[in-house]
Amino acid sequence: MGKSYLSSSCPVCGERIVMNSHGYQCECCSFNFSYYICNRYIDKREAEIILTGERIILDGFSTNSGHVFSSIPVLDGNSIRLDNTIDYISGIGRIVVGNKSFTNSEQPHKLRIQRIYNGHRLTISEIKILLNEGTVLIDTLDEEGNETKNILQYMKNKQKVSFHKY
Repeated sequence: MGKSYLSSSCPVCGERIVMNSHGYQCECCSFNFSYYICNRYIDKREAEIILTGERIILDGFSTNSGHVFSSIPVLDGNSIRLDNTIDYISGIGRIVVGNKSFTNSEQPHKLRIQRIYNGHRLTISEIKILLNEGTVLIDTLDEEGNETKNILQYMKNKQKVSFHKY
């Protein structure tokens, strides 16, 4: 039996990352992280994405007291930390990810954008485009399961999002 490696290389030294009994470990330096972050298993595909520096939203993290939350694992020096910040948008503030929606961290009741529209999970880049440019085109599903295109439109003056057929 051979070793199992990630396709992503070590962010510190560029060498290979091996999967061992504790988690993901660089073969040449001290960089490593556990399979579990905040009581959530990080699978091989997710680990590879995180190590490339791409920001992805993952669900199912939890505190030891049982509070479940969504977050974005990010590389921070020699470790991985969780960050729920999507972006800082001028005139809006700090946008954060929650379990079901994106909100303004300072005034969550003023701006709330669903994370899923007709089967489509909004990505970090889509939410940034929506809030900065006002519209974003997304691929969704209709009630019969057919793929459709729809537009999300952000109305800055009302801090509301509307959903329209393309």
